[in-house]
Amino acid sequence: MKSDLFIAIAHSIELNSFDAVTELIENCELQLDYRHPTAGILYASIDTDHQLVLDKIYEKWSDLQLIGCTTDGEFSSECEYVEDSLVLTLFASNEIKFVSGYINNTSLDMKNECSEVLSEALNKLKQPPKLCILFSDVLKTNGETVMEQLNIVTNGSLPIVGGISADSWRFVDAKQFYNNISSSNISPFLLLAGEFDFSLGMDCGWEPIGETGTITKSEGNILYEINHKPALEFYRSILGEYTKPTLELPIAVYDDHGDFCFMRTTFENYDINNGSVTYLGNVPLNYKVRITMVNRESILAGTKSSINLSINTFPSNALPVIVLCFSCSARRVLLGTRTIEEYQLVRNNLDEKVKFVGFYTYGEFCPNLNELTNKFHNETFVVVSIG
Repeated sequence: MKSDLFIAIAHSIELNSFDAVTELIENCELQLDYRHPTAGILYASIDTDHQLVLDKIYEKWSDLQLIGCTTDGEFSSECEYVEDSLVLTLFASNEIKFVSGYINNTSLDMKNECSEVLSEALNKLKQPPKLCILFSDVLKTNGETVMEQLNIVTNGSLPIVGGISADSWRFVDAKQFYNNISSSNISPFLLLAGEFDFSLGMDCGWEPIGETGTITKSEGNILYEINHKPALEFYRSILGEYTKPTLELPIAVYDDHGDFCFMRTTFENYDINNGSVTYLGNVPLNYKVRITMVNRESILAGTKSSINLSINTFPSNALPVIVLCFSCSARRVLLGTRTIEEYQLVRNNLDEKVKFVGFYTYGEFCPNLNELTNKFHNETFVVVSIG
C-alpha cells in the first residue's frame, strides 16, 4: 500500500542549544510546507540543553507526539555521521495514527505499569497498533525488562523496535524524552497504526568460532557457568589462557532449539575469582552460546546485510518514506575512523528519495526476523523501513 506519510528531518551541528533548535524548527517548517506534524523523534547529544530544546519544540507544536533520547552519535539523510549534534524527525499523515506514552522505569510492578500505560495509549489509538518504537535505559534501569513486559502484555503480537539511550561512552546518565520531559527514569514509546507498510533488517557481522556451550548457571545478565564450568574457562579453552571477554569477543546466544536469539557483549566486566562474566543483556539458563570474532570489514558487511534485508522485504513496487537505523555504540568504537562508512552504506543502498535517520545506542530492540519475536540485542545494526 502507498501511504500519505510525509517526513521532515532537520539536523543541526550548532553547539549552542538555542541556535540548534531554532535551526531545526526553521528547517522543518520549510520542509513541511504548511503540513501539520503529528509525531516526532528527537536525538540529542548528552551535552545539549535538553530542556531548552524540548520547550522550544513544544512551544512550536504543543500537540506533537514527541519521543527521543540522548545518543553516542547521530546520522541522517540531511547530514552525515556526526557527534554532538541535534536531529529532529517529524511525521505528518492523515492515514497513520500516532500515539505516544511512557513507562515509569522506577515502578515496583513493571508488568502492571506497562499494562496500564499501554491500555491508556490503545484507548487513544482506537485501532490495533502495527508497530512500536521504544527508547529506554540501561544505566539506571533494565531496558530489556521494559521491552519484555511490554511484549508480555501485548501477547507478543506487537513488533517493538528502537534503542537504548546513550551518553557518549561516559556510562553515567543518559536521558529519554517524552513531549517536553527529559528524564533518566522513563521509557517513551510511539505506537503506529493505520495505512502503512514496514519491514525490518538486522545483522551484526560477527562470526562464531569454536565449540558450542550450554549456559548451566546464570542470573539475569551474569553468566556464571558454561558446561558446568566457570564462564571464563570457556573463553580460555577456545582462545587461550590469557583471553579476556571484550567488546570484540561477544557471545552469540541460541535458544534450546538452536535458533539464533541475540548477541551479548561486555565491557570487560568479569570476576576472576568465580569466573563469571557480566553482559549488557540477560543470558537465559540452558541457552546455547558461541564466542564470536569480527574485523572492520565484517562489521560493515553486517551493516549492508541489514539494510538489504529491510529494503528487499519491503512491499514490491514501493519505496519506504523513512528508514530508521539503530546501531550499537560498540560498532562505532570498533570501527573508529571508519564509522562514517555505516552512514555511507545507508545512503548508497537507499533510493535518493528515501529519507533516513539513525543513532548509536547502548542496545537495540528488534524482533528476530525468522519468527518476529521481540528481542534485545547488542552489537547489531537494525533497520526499520516505513512507508
